[in-house]
Amino acid sequence: MEIDRETILLMSKGDKKAYETMFRRFYPKVHRFVAMLLKNKDDADDVCQLIFLKIWNKREKFTDVRDFDSYLFILTKYTVINYISSRHVMPIDIDSLPDRYSNESSPFDDVVAKDTQLLIDMVVENMPQQRQMIYRMSREQHLKNEEIALQLSIQKKTVENHLNLALKEIKKALYFVFLLTQLWG
Repeated sequence: MEIDRETILLMSKGDKKAYETMFRRFYPKVHRFVAMLLKNKDDADDVCQLIFLKIWNKREKFTDVRDFDSYLFILTKYTVINYISSRHVMPIDIDSLPDRYSNESSPFDDVVAKDTQLLIDMVVENMPQQRQMIYRMSREQHLKNEEIALQLSIQKKTVENHLNLALKEIKKALYFVFLLTQLWG
């Protein structure tokens, strides 16, 4: 669902027809995504209105945006997070929490574990090649930082930096999913 560069440039200069073209192309996709996250049509309508208002108000910035689809996804994600945190506080029902001291895993726990691993794998797949390799050597091959540095002929500090960045990316993705499941699961 891409949009041509010329339309984006026209929109950034205030062309209302270009904005309409972008709106018609992206609104259904954005609305479905937001509605899936918020599970409420009225809230989804409000958030989508905020998103497309932000696009129009910040239109001059789009001359520098290379991948509008990615930009729109990130804008949507952060707008949803801000909306959730500013509008909704869901109390946690202690009785609905799983028993953390149970030795048996339920089918639900197994599905959550598999989904979590899938999310981690997806995040790792999108990392730069060297970071991805270092992360896998550390977590999958269980190599120490010194061993990784030796094998790749790099400094131990470089290995540590890549691992820290990899873990930050993974934590950010997990936090977003956790936030959504806690508030709307």
